[in-house]
Amino acid sequence: MLMPFASLKSRGGVAALLFAISVPTLAACGVFSDPGMIVHAVGEEGHRDIAVVRPDGTEPRTVVSSEADDFAPAWSPSRQRIAYLSDRDGNVELYVSSADGSHTLRVTNTGVPESQPTWSPDGRRIAYTSPDQDGRPRVYWVSLADLIPNRLQFGGESDTDPAWSPQGTWIAFAALDDEGNSLGLFLRNPDGVNQLRISESPDRSPAWSPDGKKLAFVRGICEAREGDSPGGDGSHIYVLTVGEEGPIGQAQQVTGSAACDFAPEWSPDGRRLAFITDRNGGNDIYTVSDRGEDLRWLTRNELQELAVSWGPDGRIVFESQPSGKSDLFVMDVNGEQQILTRTDAPSTQPDW
Repeated sequence: MLMPFASLKSRGGVAALLFAISVPTLAACGVFSDPGMIVHAVGEEGHRDIAVVRPDGTEPRTVVSSEADDFAPAWSPSRQRIAYLSDRDGNVELYVSSADGSHTLRVTNTGVPESQPTWSPDGRRIAYTSPDQDGRPRVYWVSLADLIPNRLQFGGESDTDPAWSPQGTWIAFAALDDEGNSLGLFLRNPDGVNQLRISESPDRSPAWSPDGKKLAFVRGICEAREGDSPGGDGSHIYVLTVGEEGPIGQAQQVTGSAACDFAPEWSPDGRRLAFITDRNGGNDIYTVSDRGEDLRWLTRNELQELAVSWGPDGRIVFESQPSGKSDLFVMDVNGEQQILTRTDAPSTQPDW
């Protein structure tokens, strides 16, 4: 059920419709917010829906469906809501639905494509990336209580890759130059004026540890190759310790090869990182300790693993294409795998 809009507000010259709704309106129903459920996109690109399924492949259900493209789902911290992107109103906007899909809220209406939604830890706000009137990416955040978009920072640089800290104190992001190259990572307090620069290298993709004390990120430049697989001079995963006042010490390199290591994801206990690498030809999944020790090669094939999400029980869900279309698989810490989705349509973009 799409909620009616209440007012009109301008953001950088682009009109944004604001909807009157209270957060409790999007309360979830029962089993669909169970921590065991995995949310994902299903269908061909351009006609995807949002679905949930248990990690053993049972109880699959489509919870958000439209004639448009609904994709990039992300569980709220309480698992009562799902944020996702949809082009159902002409361009890609940010939406939130209850976990069973019974209520839907349009969060943005900017006339430009939103991307990279990330929840605040209290589930009341969402940060996202949206281009400005010049087409440069900017990070915004919005409260679900008033739907007023807020620029994260003001300045000449553009920014991308928002990641909200588990305590809600900081949003980590990458600043970009006019060519779209990273100038380094920053921390910004969305409720205040504090901004800290934490690196001056071509760093991207910040990811917070579950306790908020460490930040993993990707350093290095990998050029796009066929199939959207990174390639080029190589990139590596680094980990930085972060305190209440900002970074502590220097970032530690935890992966190293002549290949591209990317897409870091923390384990639930914060002791290991999963990541994707092309060091063996295809895109394989590895894990490594947060100190760069005990490197484990989990997927060994010539396929392209495309997405990774670590579940609450320590298993990993990932996307692969053994049959020519994308399916989801679940594996344990030793790499033992089982197929999760068995539909004729591709299953992609899992979040556990």
